[in-house]
Amino acid sequence: MPNTNSIGFVCGTKGDAVTFLVNTNVTLSFGQIVRIESDKRSFYARVVNSESSSTLETIEQLREAQGKEAFGPYSAYRSVEAVLFLEKRGDSIRSPTFNPNYRDQVYAATDEDCAVLNLTGELQVGRLRSENQLLSSVGINIDAIPRMMGMFGMTGSGKTNTELVINAQIIDNSPRTVALIYDFAGQLLEGKEIKTQKGLKHHPLFPTRIQYYSGQDGKMAVGLKTITPGKLEMLFPDIQPPQRRLAWQLFRHFGANWIENSRELYRSEGNVGVRAQKVVVEALMQKLSSLSGELFPSSDYTFVDSALQNICNGVSCLVDISGMRSEDQNRVVCLSSSTIAEHYKRTWESNFDEWLKLPTLLITLEEAHEFLDPNKPRTIFSDIALTYRKYRVGLNAVTPRPSRINFDVFAELWTKVIMKTELKKDRMYLTENTPYMEYSETEIKMLDVGEALLISEPKIKFAVPIRVTHYPEYLEKHPPIDHGLRDFQSLSIMDEKLRMLRSQEKVKL
Repeated sequence: MPNTNSIGFVCGTKGDAVTFLVNTNVTLSFGQIVRIESDKRSFYARVVNSESSSTLETIEQLREAQGKEAFGPYSAYRSVEAVLFLEKRGDSIRSPTFNPNYRDQVYAATDEDCAVLNLTGELQVGRLRSENQLLSSVGINIDAIPRMMGMFGMTGSGKTNTELVINAQIIDNSPRTVALIYDFAGQLLEGKEIKTQKGLKHHPLFPTRIQYYSGQDGKMAVGLKTITPGKLEMLFPDIQPPQRRLAWQLFRHFGANWIENSRELYRSEGNVGVRAQKVVVEALMQKLSSLSGELFPSSDYTFVDSALQNICNGVSCLVDISGMRSEDQNRVVCLSSSTIAEHYKRTWESNFDEWLKLPTLLITLEEAHEFLDPNKPRTIFSDIALTYRKYRVGLNAVTPRPSRINFDVFAELWTKVIMKTELKKDRMYLTENTPYMEYSETEIKMLDVGEALLISEPKIKFAVPIRVTHYPEYLEKHPPIDHGLRDFQSLSIMDEKLRMLRSQEKVKL
């Protein structure tokens, strides 16, 4: 490893903690990666703390500051604390087996060090930050998607931009990868929080590789005739066994029209046509009556079938649920995710060769704390995080409140993108429950907008300080593609054209 100019030398070590003195005029930053040369080994460490002082006693410093006394020669110094995370010996790279020696030289990480650290991946998130420099690209491997992901940061920290960057590259890698994205605030299509207003609709592959669903254009509907009693748990996580048994009775009695017929009977006659306890009937009817007619019409069409078909064909789905009641948002999200995830599971169990052809799926779930809170009824997303890894279904839990995520689920999020986090409770939850983050609370508090710490085990086992790529800059590197849609002003004609384009793309693949 060629040495650049040394920035300091080791003055003490204890376990995985290293203290070094910094040379004059050297500038460092919290989280910066440094290399320590020690005999035949190179150690890599992250800066976690710093202090500056002098060799004068406190009383002497005060007297000098007040101009009461001048002292003879003394030294002022800055000492920096760092935590070891990697050791390189020859061609072998592994977790540290020991620590450096006193007077070992310390160097700032370079692009060549980035190659040693192996930070690149197919899904490039950003670039390594080293003080005021941006070094090589840092990315997540595609095989990390089923190992689950978490994206944490306060409002305004850059989560929307990071979502766009990661999902755009999943779309780039189609049909190997595919995305199911739930947009709670209606920002991702047009990029409303991005300064230059760039969203997924500006992605060059949008016409052929992204399908947009929105409750505002009538494309998002779940017909009542498509809802079987087995799906009620997705719509109503708090439903009780007696209510489920009654639902199956009604289904056997009325068939596909069981919801409409039972609701009509209950309104007109006060019963549902089958024998059941009054309290159970009332509880079930209250739930069924809360299904809005606009989102749950009397039909046998459901957008979930369309989304499933698109996902299987490598077409990512952006589901805009902004403007809906929170109850309806939760129902749409749980029902569609459950259907698609269960398809992956059933295919793996019944037709493994067909399952191998399915693209690796990442489900991006905003407001994830509302679905993974241990104090709320369990949802399908807990099951996905805990058991769907082997089916190549991954979850990206996006939230400003990581402390509200179930601990068992949080432990399964092997990839974490951590941005500026406001509440101390959330920072403590992140640092105490994430390996190699024990000393990083100060760093998380001081992150700027667009900056983040990335961990992606087992490949990246330490917190990498990165500057997330700005989505409009990402688009500039991907020239637009002429899909021949500019002359089609009618939405119906355009939709038909898009179907033809996707069909052609499928043939090519």
